[in-house]
Amino acid sequence: MVASAALALSLLLSGQTAPPPPVELGAAPAPDESAVVAELTVVAKPPGPAVWLVEKDGAKLYVLGSAQPLPHSLKWSSPRLEKALDKSDLVLVPPQASVGVTEIAGFILKFGGGLRQPMGKSLEDQLPPDLKARFVESRNQARKNAGDYKNWKPAVAGFLLLSDFRQAAGLSEAKPISTIERMAKARKLKVKAVGQYRMSAVTTIASKLSPEDQLYCLKVALDEIAYDGAHSTTIGRDWAEGDLASVRARYRDSAAQRCLLRAPGGAALLDKGVAQTTDAMAEALKRPGVTVAVVDLGFLLPANGVLDRLKAGGATVSSPVE
Repeated sequence: MVASAALALSLLLSGQTAPPPPVELGAAPAPDESAVVAELTVVAKPPGPAVWLVEKDGAKLYVLGSAQPLPHSLKWSSPRLEKALDKSDLVLVPPQASVGVTEIAGFILKFGGGLRQPMGKSLEDQLPPDLKARFVESRNQARKNAGDYKNWKPAVAGFLLLSDFRQAAGLSEAKPISTIERMAKARKLKVKAVGQYRMSAVTTIASKLSPEDQLYCLKVALDEIAYDGAHSTTIGRDWAEGDLASVRARYRDSAAQRCLLRAPGGAALLDKGVAQTTDAMAEALKRPGVTVAVVDLGFLLPANGVLDRLKAGGATVSSPVE
């Protein structure tokens, strides 16, 4: 997933029932893959999620590929990451929104006029029968009422519901970044975000979605809800064991990424996230010593992703064996 932008969109657009049927998201064709990731075999020994070692001019950068959501209760360990943190003095984390989580609802109400239903209209009354049935089923699973989403356009409602469903299902959109930040704090390491996203930019892009694209974005959000519900016990395990093939099968294109790509300016916003992250990694490689970076796998797995760009800039990328 391209998760920094994806997370920003998810935040913005932010009775037990039978589990939903599996929804296979599929795998990207080889030309869409990162050349570096395809060339390297990241062996999960010692155990733990995928870690890459980037070196240039004597500087070392350990890159941990992160994935969201992860189960709140997930227990994982990574000797490679622990050793890298012990040697480092800086930890880089993904871009942050320039509006805090607690301010987002007010921000949308103030600036997100293009994201709300017209006066007198209600979301579920505007949906085609098939999408309405899926939406109602998913919000029931999230233990939410129709009134929680009735004033939002389909794309916004879909991502709000996705976040609500994950919370109800015990899945965290903050992990593993929040866990790694605690690990860094315990070592008294400096933690620095590689940049910020202006929520106004995301709001503007989302407001330009056509009615057809609004329904498309709702559909892919519902697809991701179904997938997460059917795989909630394996999502975290696959990531924690460094099973890149399984993680990639569901993570190559998040619902938020697919939605953004349908809107004017969306592709540029996603590329900006990759470029911003790459620039921060390149700057880290200009300083002596060791840096640890947490990078969303959505920025690493595609062709011309962060690792590809660092290698093209003269860095050496390998799988750490220590």
